[in-house]
Amino acid sequence: MKKFAKMSLVAAIAVAGLTSTATAGSLEEAIKGVNISGFVEYRLEKSLNVASTDRASEAKSDLDIRLQAVVPVNDMISATVRFDESFDEDTDNSGALRSASRTLDVDRAFFTYMNDGLTATFGLIGTPLTDGSQSDGMTVSKSFGDVSLTAGYLYTSASVAGDDIYFASIAGKAGVVSYDATFAALDDADALDGNANAETHEANFLDAGISGKVDVVSLKARYSSKTGVTSGNMDQKQWLVNASATLGAVNLGVTYAANGKDGGATLIDGSDAGSTEITMGALELHGEGDAQAILVDASVAVGEKGTARLRYASLSDDDTANNDLNVIRANYYYQMSSNFKGYLEYTSNDRDGTNKASDYVIGAKYSF
Repeated sequence: MKKFAKMSLVAAIAVAGLTSTATAGSLEEAIKGVNISGFVEYRLEKSLNVASTDRASEAKSDLDIRLQAVVPVNDMISATVRFDESFDEDTDNSGALRSASRTLDVDRAFFTYMNDGLTATFGLIGTPLTDGSQSDGMTVSKSFGDVSLTAGYLYTSASVAGDDIYFASIAGKAGVVSYDATFAALDDADALDGNANAETHEANFLDAGISGKVDVVSLKARYSSKTGVTSGNMDQKQWLVNASATLGAVNLGVTYAANGKDGGATLIDGSDAGSTEITMGALELHGEGDAQAILVDASVAVGEKGTARLRYASLSDDDTANNDLNVIRANYYYQMSSNFKGYLEYTSNDRDGTNKASDYVIGAKYSF
């Protein structure tokens, strides 16, 4: 669930125009120093599911649009507004357009204050330890040499309605080792969600990792957890190790990740976007209970503008018999220019030999 203030692009431009007319006196003055960025991506998707009793095929499309404007207010304050259309799969199984799709919504709207290494934000901002969710709140960060500290308070979160989120994070470097950690606490802010005790503590979240490089090999280790849960799922834990290297035109990588015995759903919104997650095709490790997965990744340059990539992931489920999963994904990317690429994607999912599915994608993305 996302918290959105809905507004069409035409209406947004009209409001901006009226505001600039009232305050700046000219269009040139209104847009001076404004940084506009974003992307447009279109995916045509075809899925083929093969089971022992039926064979189903479906075609879907997905159009993602993002438009962000950063407007300088003065030497220390800027205003940021971001419009986003990120509804996953704009069409349903019959090919009909979903009513909630292809609508530009405001998912970020905040002020930023920067002065002498101190940065503060206030408004509709991003929520840590989620898949890009938003919350009303404030954050403060400060850099001390190679170390950066951040703290924040978020309320009316789109991820957990009616709950407050407090968080603190640290990131830095010690020699050749980089490190980061984020701790968040979730409190029930009111009794509207059925909890009779307002301000009840619900859960703690931790995400931490270290990384470094030895010769040509990059190494990474990460750990995440959801603990202190007062209701629902038991404590969730997940860890990951990764090694990668570039050998000439070839990039190679291998990743291993595992859940705790009660599962690995360690993010606030329960999504598959965690830093300790292996997710590809039908494989989402965090939702598989007591399980582990390995991912092998290889890519190579094809000519001056092309890249071919092949990945293989295997899930081993310790909780459920006949539930192991193998996923193969092949990609080809063609970077026509610095801001435009086209791509092809094929994914094969095989759930213990009895449930097989294949996905085919043709896509293009323009960034600005």
